[in-house]
Amino acid sequence: MQKALILIDYINDICNSDGKIPSCAMRIKEENIVEKVNKLLNVARKNNWLIIWIIVGFDKNYLEANIKSPIFSKAKANQALLRDSWGTEILSDLEYDDNELIICKNAVNPFHATNLEHVLRANEVTEVFLAGVSTEVAVNSCARDAHDRGYLVNVISDCCASGNIENHNATLKMLAYMTNVITSAEIII
Repeated sequence: MQKALILIDYINDICNSDGKIPSCAMRIKEENIVEKVNKLLNVARKNNWLIIWIIVGFDKNYLEANIKSPIFSKAKANQALLRDSWGTEILSDLEYDDNELIICKNAVNPFHATNLEHVLRANEVTEVFLAGVSTEVAVNSCARDAHDRGYLVNVISDCCASGNIENHNATLKMLAYMTNVITSAEIII
Protein backbone atom coordinates (compact mmCIF):
# COMPACT_ATOMS: atom_id res chain seq x y z
CA MET A 1 0.00 0.00 0.00
CA GLN A 2 1.52 3.30 -1.13
CA LYS A 3 0.87 6.42 0.96
CA ALA A 4 0.84 10.10 0.04
CA LEU A 5 1.12 13.25 2.12
CA ILE A 6 -0.92 16.02 0.50
CA LEU A 7 -0.19 19.52 1.79
CA ILE A 8 -2.84 22.06 0.83
CA ASP A 9 -2.42 25.82 0.36
CA TYR A 10 0.40 26.52 2.80
CA ILE A 11 1.13 29.68 0.79
CA ASN A 12 2.09 33.21 1.75
CA ASP A 13 -1.11 35.02 0.77
CA ILE A 14 -3.15 32.80 3.10
CA CYS A 15 -0.70 31.66 5.79
CA ASN A 16 1.76 34.53 6.21
CA SER A 17 0.72 37.58 8.25
CA ASP A 18 2.01 39.77 5.39
CA GLY A 19 -0.20 37.95 2.86
CA LYS A 20 -3.06 39.64 1.03
CA ILE A 21 -5.72 37.38 2.59
CA PRO A 22 -3.97 36.02 5.71
CA SER A 23 -7.04 34.24 7.11
CA CYS A 24 -5.02 31.35 8.56
CA ALA A 25 -1.75 33.09 9.51
CA MET A 26 -2.59 33.54 13.18
CA ARG A 27 -3.62 29.90 13.71
CA ILE A 28 -0.58 28.63 11.78
CA LYS A 29 1.66 30.54 14.20
CA GLU A 30 -0.30 29.86 17.42
CA GLU A 31 -0.52 26.13 16.77
CA ASN A 32 3.12 25.69 15.64
CA ILE A 33 1.84 24.12 12.44
CA VAL A 34 5.01 24.77 10.45
CA GLU A 35 7.08 22.80 12.96
CA LYS A 36 4.57 19.92 12.93
CA VAL A 37 4.43 19.81 9.13
CA ASN A 38 8.23 19.75 8.91
CA LYS A 39 8.24 16.74 11.24
CA LEU A 40 5.59 15.08 9.06
CA LEU A 41 7.74 15.71 6.01
CA ASN A 42 10.67 13.94 7.68
CA VAL A 43 8.52 10.90 8.44
CA ALA A 44 7.03 10.85 4.94
CA ARG A 45 10.45 11.09 3.30
CA LYS A 46 11.95 8.44 5.55
CA ASN A 47 9.10 6.07 4.62
CA ASN A 48 9.12 6.91 0.89
CA TRP A 49 5.65 8.42 0.83
CA LEU A 50 4.67 10.45 -2.17
CA ILE A 51 4.64 14.14 -1.15
CA ILE A 52 2.38 16.51 -3.06
CA TRP A 53 2.06 20.23 -2.43
CA ILE A 54 -1.15 21.91 -3.57
CA ILE A 55 -1.30 25.65 -4.18
CA VAL A 56 -4.12 27.84 -5.41
CA GLY A 57 -3.15 30.41 -8.01
CA PHE A 58 -4.45 32.37 -10.95
CA ASP A 59 -3.12 34.11 -14.03
CA LYS A 60 -2.66 37.90 -13.95
CA ASN A 61 -6.11 38.50 -15.46
CA TYR A 62 -7.86 35.98 -13.18
CA LEU A 63 -9.37 34.29 -16.24
CA GLU A 64 -9.17 30.93 -14.40
CA ALA A 65 -11.02 32.23 -11.33
CA ASN A 66 -14.74 31.78 -10.83
CA ILE A 67 -15.56 35.41 -10.13
CA LYS A 68 -19.06 34.39 -9.04
CA SER A 69 -17.39 32.75 -6.05
CA PRO A 70 -17.20 34.94 -2.92
CA ILE A 71 -13.75 33.50 -2.19
CA PHE A 72 -12.23 34.03 -5.61
CA SER A 73 -13.88 37.38 -6.34
CA LYS A 74 -12.25 38.63 -3.11
CA ALA A 75 -8.90 37.27 -4.29
CA LYS A 76 -9.27 39.14 -7.58
CA ALA A 77 -10.30 42.37 -5.84
CA ASN A 78 -7.20 42.14 -3.60
CA GLN A 79 -4.94 40.94 -6.44
CA ALA A 80 -4.21 37.92 -4.24
CA LEU A 81 -3.28 34.36 -5.21
CA LEU A 82 -1.43 35.53 -8.30
CA ARG A 83 0.44 32.55 -9.73
CA ASP A 84 4.25 32.84 -9.81
CA SER A 85 4.24 35.60 -7.20
CA TRP A 86 5.41 35.71 -3.57
CA GLY A 87 1.76 35.21 -2.54
CA THR A 88 1.54 31.72 -4.02
CA GLU A 89 4.95 30.58 -2.81
CA ILE A 90 5.05 27.91 -0.12
CA LEU A 91 5.84 29.33 3.32
CA SER A 92 9.61 29.74 3.51
CA ASP A 93 9.87 27.99 6.90
CA LEU A 94 8.35 24.81 5.50
CA GLU A 95 11.01 22.36 4.35
CA TYR A 96 9.89 21.98 0.75
CA ASP A 97 12.20 19.87 -1.39
CA ASP A 98 12.32 20.94 -5.03
CA ASN A 99 12.09 17.29 -6.09
CA GLU A 100 8.52 17.23 -4.74
CA LEU A 101 5.54 17.90 -6.94
CA ILE A 102 3.57 21.15 -6.70
CA ILE A 103 0.11 21.09 -8.25
CA CYS A 104 -1.56 24.43 -8.91
CA LYS A 105 -5.35 24.46 -8.66
CA ASN A 106 -7.88 27.07 -9.76
CA ALA A 107 -10.70 25.89 -7.51
CA VAL A 108 -11.27 24.98 -3.88
CA ASN A 109 -11.03 21.21 -4.45
CA PRO A 110 -7.51 19.99 -5.31
CA PHE A 111 -8.96 17.23 -7.51
CA HIS A 112 -10.99 19.62 -9.68
CA ALA A 113 -9.40 20.12 -13.11
CA THR A 114 -5.89 19.11 -11.92
CA ASN A 115 -3.77 16.01 -12.44
CA LEU A 116 -3.90 15.01 -8.75
CA GLU A 117 -5.93 11.86 -9.42
CA HIS A 118 -3.60 10.83 -12.23
CA VAL A 119 -0.50 11.31 -10.05
CA LEU A 120 -1.99 9.29 -7.18
CA ARG A 121 -3.05 6.43 -9.48
CA ALA A 122 0.24 6.46 -11.41
CA ASN A 123 2.07 6.04 -8.11
CA GLU A 124 -0.34 3.36 -6.85
CA VAL A 125 -1.39 5.42 -3.84
CA THR A 126 -4.21 3.92 -1.80
CA GLU A 127 -3.94 5.96 1.41
CA VAL A 128 -3.68 9.74 1.72
CA PHE A 129 -2.78 11.98 4.63
CA LEU A 130 -4.15 15.52 4.32
CA ALA A 131 -3.00 18.70 6.03
CA GLY A 132 -3.54 22.32 5.09
CA VAL A 133 -5.78 25.33 5.00
CA SER A 134 -8.46 26.08 5.36
CA THR A 135 -9.97 23.16 7.18
CA GLU A 136 -13.58 23.89 6.23
CA VAL A 137 -12.87 24.75 2.60
CA ALA A 138 -9.98 23.11 0.73
CA VAL A 139 -9.16 20.34 3.23
CA ASN A 140 -12.84 19.46 3.55
CA SER A 141 -13.32 19.37 -0.23
CA CYS A 142 -10.22 17.26 -0.78
CA ALA A 143 -11.09 14.80 2.01
CA ARG A 144 -14.62 14.24 0.74
CA ASP A 145 -13.50 13.83 -2.86
CA ALA A 146 -10.65 11.47 -1.94
CA HIS A 147 -13.10 9.40 0.10
CA ASP A 148 -15.51 9.12 -2.82
CA ARG A 149 -12.66 8.14 -5.15
CA GLY A 150 -11.88 5.15 -2.92
CA TYR A 151 -8.82 6.30 -0.99
CA LEU A 152 -8.28 5.62 2.70
CA VAL A 153 -8.26 9.21 3.98
CA ASN A 154 -6.51 10.56 7.07
CA VAL A 155 -6.96 14.21 8.06
CA ILE A 156 -4.16 15.46 10.30
CA SER A 157 -6.19 17.75 12.52
CA ASP A 158 -3.42 19.67 14.27
CA CYS A 159 -1.79 20.52 10.93
CA CYS A 160 -4.95 22.08 9.56
CA ALA A 161 -6.02 25.66 10.21
CA SER A 162 -8.88 28.03 9.69
CA GLY A 163 -9.55 31.65 10.43
CA ASN A 164 -12.57 30.46 12.42
CA ILE A 165 -11.96 27.88 15.17
CA GLU A 166 -15.65 26.93 15.36
CA ASN A 167 -15.69 26.09 11.63
CA HIS A 168 -12.41 24.19 12.01
CA ASN A 169 -13.75 22.05 14.87
CA ALA A 170 -17.15 21.46 13.25
CA THR A 171 -15.49 20.36 10.01
CA LEU A 172 -13.20 17.90 11.78
CA LYS A 173 -16.17 16.48 13.67
CA MET A 174 -18.09 16.01 10.42
CA LEU A 175 -15.10 14.54 8.57
CA ALA A 176 -14.72 11.89 11.27
CA TYR A 177 -17.74 10.16 9.71
CA MET A 178 -15.83 9.38 6.51
CA THR A 179 -12.13 9.80 7.31
CA ASN A 180 -9.68 9.05 10.07
CA VAL A 181 -9.16 12.32 11.92
CA ILE A 182 -5.78 11.98 13.58
CA THR A 183 -3.03 14.17 15.04
CA SER A 184 0.54 14.54 13.84
CA ALA A 185 1.71 12.83 17.05
CA GLU A 186 0.09 9.61 15.79
CA ILE A 187 2.43 9.69 12.79
CA ILE A 188 5.52 11.25 14.33
CA ILE A 189 6.44 8.50 16.75
